[in-house]
Amino acid sequence: MFDLQPSLRAVMSGDPDFRAVLWEVGGLEKSAVDPAQWLAPEEAIEMGTLRGEKRRREWLAARVALKGLLLADGVVSAPATAIVRKDVAGAPRLVVYEPDTGRYEVRGCSISHSGVYVLCAYAPGRRGRVGVDIERRTWRMLYLRRKYANRADKLIAPPDSIGAGTLVWSLKESLSKLIGTGMGCGFPKLVCSETGPGRCEMFDPDGVAHRGRYEWLDRYAITAVADPPEAAAAAPVPPRKRSLLERLARKRRLKRLRRERAAREDEPAGAPEGAPAGEWCNREESNLHASRH
Repeated sequence: MFDLQPSLRAVMSGDPDFRAVLWEVGGLEKSAVDPAQWLAPEEAIEMGTLRGEKRRREWLAARVALKGLLLADGVVSAPATAIVRKDVAGAPRLVVYEPDTGRYEVRGCSISHSGVYVLCAYAPGRRGRVGVDIERRTWRMLYLRRKYANRADKLIAPPDSIGAGTLVWSLKESLSKLIGTGMGCGFPKLVCSETGPGRCEMFDPDGVAHRGRYEWLDRYAITAVADPPEAAAAAPVPPRKRSLLERLARKRRLKRLRRERAAREDEPAGAPEGAPAGEWCNREESNLHASRH
């Protein structure tokens, strides 16, 4: 039911810091994708708010491709248990929640689209971050150079000037997504230094190093930047954001506990043996409040 044809194309394979996949937007029709089977309820609502058929198709294709990768890797058993949410800065985060088991995970993820392609990636580790970008070669890169270039940028074997500009721009775009600032960080403050074929060391405005990868697909530059393992291990665990269903369930439980406490205060004999009237309900209510933090 969840097979995607044409199949997803793995890109920049073998990297321990992220998993990435490329898919054509036209795969939605070729695979007969039913959004109801792939989207969580809150995602279906978000999709309905998008304007324009082209925007909705790209948005849907990106999430189907990402969830297809998660299914293939065995990270989730059903597409709707993986939800792409945005943090306060607007950066996407992958939330995996399985109501039956109570499993809850937050992972770094990134999405990009250009032309007929969508590019998606996620970080295998819970604390890892990743940013990806797909950029088509364009002569405009020559005229945008002052908006992204840094004198310290270095490519070992640069293609023509248009290709080099496209590649550097795309790598910096990926880094800006990883650090969650977007273009607001100022691309000239970012530094790209190629250390080997297809591999780069990327420096953010604070001078922190990150790992970059790139490939070419015809006229498209495909790039990804991820946290090195030591940085991912040291990153703080993101606070858990409970789903709407969880919050509603906790609210109902709290109301039930309060009703039971009031009833037991009226009938002390109903309390557990040796416990003052209402004490056990007070304790349960306190535990419920404590579990929110």
